Amino acid sequence: MKKAIVQFSTINALMAGLFDGVFSVGEAKKYGDFGLGCSHALAGEVIVDHDFLEADGDKAVKVMGDNELLPFVQVTTFQPDKVVDITDVCKSNLYAHLAHYLPLDNVFVAVRISGQFDELKIRRPFAQHKPYPSVVKVFEQQVVDTVEKVTGTLIGFWTPEFFKELSVAGFHLHFIDTTRKLGGHVIDFSASNAELAYECKQSVQIALPESEEYLRKNLKMDDLNKVIKQVEN
Repeated sequence: MKKAIVQFSTINALMAGLFDGVFSVGEAKKYGDFGLGCSHALAGEVIVDHDFLEADGDKAVKVMGDNELLPFVQVTTFQPDKVVDITDVCKSNLYAHLAHYLPLDNVFVAVRISGQFDELKIRRPFAQHKPYPSVVKVFEQQVVDTVEKVTGTLIGFWTPEFFKELSVAGFHLHFIDTTRKLGGHVIDFSASNAELAYECKQSVQIALPESEEYLRKNLKMDDLNKVIKQVEN
């Protein structure tokens, strides 16, 4: 389905510590060439921009092979409903920019923002080893960089609040620069001028892990929303 996001696993499974990759890049790429996720053992942030790119804590960006594994990824085909030029955009006002063109609260949206970013704050984790620490501990040790005047693309999704246990509610964005040497999860950004492209998505298909660990894991985290906000922001 052209208007579908295909998601492998759920955000609450990832936040609960299921860091092992159980879905192959080769399998995921059958369903799209646009999206985001993370790699096995949280070794890096994944940016799906035609290729599956992994940005790790050592600031390396590489193209992933088909046999590499992912614990969580969202992919789709991206055929924008609209492409517009916008000014003075940042993460805190992106909702207002996009809401100018369509109602957001009850729908998924694939989002791409391209241009030169005046300031960009991104993060990348380091690979973890078993027994895995909590996701909060992982991201306390993440690499966080703030860069200025960098040209590239933000890729990601808007998820309605009522789907917050399946995906990251609000905007979830990853970045890759034009040279493919810098990438990561977007904490904040600002741009004086940028191109905004979006596509409304009416369907989400979810593939759940089949591992014994997943089947037996308690995913009813009382503080799930707090953990997600702490980790994602």
